[in-house]
Amino acid sequence: MTGNRGKHSAARLLRAIGIAALLLLMAAPAPAQQGLDLKKAAEGPVRIEADRLSYDRDSDVYLAEGSVLITFTGGTLRADSVTLNRTSGDAWARGRALLQTDGDTLAGDILEINLYSKTGVARDGRMFFVRNHLYITGREIEKSGEATYRIQDGTATTCDGPVADWRFAGREVDVTVDGYGTLKNGTFEIRDTPVVWLPWMVFPAKTTRQTGLLFPYFGYSQEKLGFDVEIPFYWAISKSTDATLYTRYMDKRGLKEGLEFRYAPSAGTYGLFYGDFLKDQWTGSDTLGGIPRTWTEKQDRWSWYWNHETTFSPGFYFRSDLKKVSDIHYFRDFDSHNYYLDHFAGSRNRKFERVSFLANGQLTSYDSTARLVKEWRSFNLTALAQYTDNLTSPSNDETLQRYPEISLTGFRQPLFGTRLQWEFTGLYGNYYRTLGERGSAVDLYPKLSLPWAFGDYLQVTPAAGFRGTLWDTESTGASAAGDSASRSVYTLGLNAATEVFRTYDVGWGGAEKVRHAVRPEVTYRYIPAAGPSLRPDFVPPVGNTAVGGVSASVDSENSLTYALTNTLVSRLRDDKGNVNYREILRVKLSQTYNIATPTIYVTQPTLLVPATTPSVLPADPTRPFRPIDLEVDINPYRSLAFMTRAAYDVNTTAWAQINQDIALHDDRGDSLSLVYRYTKNSIESVGVTGRARVTGALDVFAGFRRDEFGNANLEKTVGVEYRRQCWSVQVSYSDLVDDRQFIVLFSLTGLGRVGGFTASRQTMGF
Repeated sequence: MTGNRGKHSAARLLRAIGIAALLLLMAAPAPAQQGLDLKKAAEGPVRIEADRLSYDRDSDVYLAEGSVLITFTGGTLRADSVTLNRTSGDAWARGRALLQTDGDTLAGDILEINLYSKTGVARDGRMFFVRNHLYITGREIEKSGEATYRIQDGTATTCDGPVADWRFAGREVDVTVDGYGTLKNGTFEIRDTPVVWLPWMVFPAKTTRQTGLLFPYFGYSQEKLGFDVEIPFYWAISKSTDATLYTRYMDKRGLKEGLEFRYAPSAGTYGLFYGDFLKDQWTGSDTLGGIPRTWTEKQDRWSWYWNHETTFSPGFYFRSDLKKVSDIHYFRDFDSHNYYLDHFAGSRNRKFERVSFLANGQLTSYDSTARLVKEWRSFNLTALAQYTDNLTSPSNDETLQRYPEISLTGFRQPLFGTRLQWEFTGLYGNYYRTLGERGSAVDLYPKLSLPWAFGDYLQVTPAAGFRGTLWDTESTGASAAGDSASRSVYTLGLNAATEVFRTYDVGWGGAEKVRHAVRPEVTYRYIPAAGPSLRPDFVPPVGNTAVGGVSASVDSENSLTYALTNTLVSRLRDDKGNVNYREILRVKLSQTYNIATPTIYVTQPTLLVPATTPSVLPADPTRPFRPIDLEVDINPYRSLAFMTRAAYDVNTTAWAQINQDIALHDDRGDSLSLVYRYTKNSIESVGVTGRARVTGALDVFAGFRRDEFGNANLEKTVGVEYRRQCWSVQVSYSDLVDDRQFIVLFSLTGLGRVGGFTASRQTMGF
């Protein structure tokens, strides 16, 4: 009993000593000024847990041994032993030392760390950054800031495991967490075997922009380009400017030099300029869109693009998108690894990847624009200059250009606080071309409408407008002449609609309720004849309509349009109890009856109808019924979408136009897409793309496009993609109308792509 009592007494004594040591740590005195400053710098207490703990009051130093855990603001430090100077915050950790800050880890045999500044050095260190899954090792790792590191004899990889599938190794590596890094005098290694020497390289890990080489690009095109290699060089010019220089060698074309220059001098101003030049060594003859070319010597091929925006104040800005290419064949010849396709983006948030046009071989025209916009709550004022390059013609002599065009728009709003609504559009334009009719025009169009509801069953909206237009024309050529004319015409309209609906309680497909609505609608439009034969093509039409799915304009109309829309909307509740809605079905049928024969002009191209000189459609008073337009959208599940846009000509009892899309996908990664396009006597094409996940690491994919109207296959593509934890490789073969391409695309997880026709550019934004 005495022995046991002695043991218990010893245990209590040791426990009391430990508690006393911990209390001493939290309350040990220090010079008054330094202690106060340290508390502010640390922004919180420092806590030590260890098997053995001692304290030197004279030096204010703690010695912790055995399973040491030090907790401080923003992180923890673990080691076999730690010496901590409470005054300075310096800690010397030895034996399985591990520092954790914000989920990132720094380990080493020896760590010399300041807990307050979170800086220090690790010997034989290892780091792991959670946010980009990046591993760093080095003979010496210096933590120079809260998120910055310098590594001697270091490596970098995103691969898990003791032996990385790939890594970068270099004499000196600089890294900033969640930003970019630089590598000096390094190599790219596969399974610890060096394969490529890298004298200087920038990779995604550092926020401070660094000058250096970026990932090269490799490709092969059998017919157009041959072997294709591009080496980009990134130049951090200043805090607000940078540039990327592209040197690209194409075996069958020659050496192409390119420059991308970006600037952002202030928060409201930014811009990007890109240009390239090539002495094309291709010689021969071919035809594009009926336009022949014959090159017998080196031709100058070039392109440039300038995007600029300045915001003066909210709602007041200037924006320009200027572009030019050397010839109409440029985008067809260089549609592989095309800068404009790689940087196309419609979002205003991607400031430096906002090429405004899809520059592929099918492009028929492109516009260079500059506009000044001022927006108010009820009005919008826009000054526009636009130059159009027509790629279907050897020259732009007959292409109509707009500079300037000034428009004022008044949005629909109550008139003097009454139920009467008014809106307004006004336009002045100057229109120019070398050959053909040109001139200027002023167009004013105020409109009034009066929405009226008869209970919950019927909504009626009568509308009236007046359109006055004055123009001055000048003709060039053999019959050059000038003329001034005007047009005054009123417009009338009436819309009547109602909606009946019912909500059903259901319990299938995750839906709680389904709302079925039926909306019949009738619209009357009247525009008296205003002498359309006198109107030059640059004068805006009086009204707009749709003819078989094609956007068109009218100078006279007396018509009745009737439509019926059916919708099914489901109410869904997820596992967390959140409610959302999905339109699972929408079907709309509409048709127009011409009370009087209209004069219709097709003025705007669609994806299916190329841009042409406006032409008058033949008017047939014996066929007053326009085609029946059909719109169908079906989305019964999140993984299935079906869309149809079609027009059925009741006069010929045949389809005038059919556009259909079907998309299927699942959570595993399988997908299938089918596209069908048909326009009578013009287009009939079909396209199929699919991807199947064979295993967790292997995908197969294929694509097929065929022009049924021209009886020709446009594209056949097959390929496979193999993925590992930190890399993937994609191999594909494409048989195109004018080329055969073999593509190998190697991707490093977190670091971009090497090779292939979509190689990424790793550069910094502002």
